[in-house]
Amino acid sequence: MLRNALSALFLLFMLPAVAGAGPDSAMQDSIRNYFAQGVFLKGARAELVEVLHWPDATGELRWRMPEHKNHPDRISLIAEQGHGQSLKRWYVPVRLNWWTKTVIAKKDLPVRTRLSAEMLDIARTNIAGHSGSWWNKYEGLTGTMLTRPLKAGDAIYASYVRRPKLISRGDQVTMIASYGDLKVTAVGKALRSAGMGDRVSIRNLKSKQVVQGVVVSASTVQVITGETL
Repeated sequence: MLRNALSALFLLFMLPAVAGAGPDSAMQDSIRNYFAQGVFLKGARAELVEVLHWPDATGELRWRMPEHKNHPDRISLIAEQGHGQSLKRWYVPVRLNWWTKTVIAKKDLPVRTRLSAEMLDIARTNIAGHSGSWWNKYEGLTGTMLTRPLKAGDAIYASYVRRPKLISRGDQVTMIASYGDLKVTAVGKALRSAGMGDRVSIRNLKSKQVVQGVVVSASTVQVITGETL
């Protein structure tokens, strides 16, 4: 009876050790080498944080990233071994960091802050788990307005800002059209609201013709090349 109890106790202590047995060194080296060579997606480089579940295999594996549009913090890598009829494949869940340069907030910024260069910096940032594009330079970002509050060090993503409207629908604006060295101006009415750099339709108040232009200030629209006033 005592012998049976000791045997059961021995097995109880042994089971976690067997279940927790890790991969061999060749398998670990193969995935480390894969990431060391550089794994990139849309300007960000992947860094392996943790393998959540190793495949039931031994030896070196070939690794590759499945197609992905964003930068998830968890993903299943594809691991393969062998060729042809002997090919074996596993889907291996891992945790990743994705590093890239982004524009960040230098200090805490409340929602609806109008951004200026002195509020911003550029830093190497982990964007894992975030979808969409991010800002990596100041150009085009200054003058935009935050749609959410930011903490110091937060990366600025495209969805975090919007352009304030400089021109409202119905506003009178000056239209400027360039024909070589010749510049022609006219007065028009905006047919919709628009911000800096936005494309907008303008009706010439004299000719009644509708042209397309780009907002360059709160009262001026540059007519797109090829349009006539």
